[in-house]
Amino acid sequence: MKKTDLPSKIRFLSLVGIALIIMVGCYVYHNYYTYNSIKVVVKKNASIAYGSANYNLSDLIKKVDGEIVSVKNSIDTTVEGEQEVVVEVKKDNIVKNVPIVLNVVDNEGPVITLKEEKVTITEGDDYDLTWNVASVIDDVDGEMYYNGEVNEESTMYYDFSYNYDEIDHVGEHEVVVNAKDSKGNTSTKSFILNVEERKYYAPVYYDAPSSQYGGSAVGVAYSLLGAPYIGGANGPYGFDCSGFVQYVYSRVGVYVTRSTWSQMYDGVGVSYSAAQPGDILVWGYPGGYATHSALYVGNGQMIHAANPGTGVILSSVDYWLSGSGTTILAVRRVN
Repeated sequence: MKKTDLPSKIRFLSLVGIALIIMVGCYVYHNYYTYNSIKVVVKKNASIAYGSANYNLSDLIKKVDGEIVSVKNSIDTTVEGEQEVVVEVKKDNIVKNVPIVLNVVDNEGPVITLKEEKVTITEGDDYDLTWNVASVIDDVDGEMYYNGEVNEESTMYYDFSYNYDEIDHVGEHEVVVNAKDSKGNTSTKSFILNVEERKYYAPVYYDAPSSQYGGSAVGVAYSLLGAPYIGGANGPYGFDCSGFVQYVYSRVGVYVTRSTWSQMYDGVGVSYSAAQPGDILVWGYPGGYATHSALYVGNGQMIHAANPGTGVILSSVDYWLSGSGTTILAVRRVN
């Protein structure tokens, strides 16, 4: 009977066991190392725009050690702030769920919707620019409203920018609507305001009665000498030319309109040779292009808000006729 070499068999089995242990150890180590090496690095300042209908996750990821095979949950883009999403990454048949943090931010300005791309009015017409704004709406903050007195800190508003010195003149003028939301995001949209020439046909009455308010209006005008000229202002601390005339008459309880053009039709027309204290002098260029309003105070003189350099002053009518390049288009008596 052949004898078995027991020590040799034990050595063989020991070697097999050691080999198995090494193989298992290597497998476990490989899996452990592979699992821990799986990483997802998000780009610096990666963010998703608030309200995005869809977004591409790969655009937000800088590096993936492995292959993204699925996304366990998704981002709610209607909620601002940081949100966690879990991505399933596979590498060498090892799968790992990796949480990453993405930020949903509001970085879009309000949406401005206009009624018309081009608005046409007649020279001298009163026109409110807000009439052409259908809506200004922000996805996060909702509807915005007009604010005519904004500063650098102002938010949640819309306003307009345009050439103030030209906007009332015949021609096409660009009006820009500016909007800002609570996060400081801005947007703009422009339209054209087309001002067409108005033909002036106001009659002159040679038997117009004297104004019962003229003397009082002149007294108010003298009290305002030296007041500053402020474009678009109609008192009490500053005036433009037509705003000055309107304010003076408001102080004596009489309404006159706001613009130089419309003041050509206030009251009744008289000739300059018949002008009396308190009559409104409307200046402009031949053909009816009105540019300036003043208040006649008698003795060939007028008081008016002349310009930003002089403010409200007393001037000679003849001096303005010879030096301004304009003429008297109308003399209007208010009763």
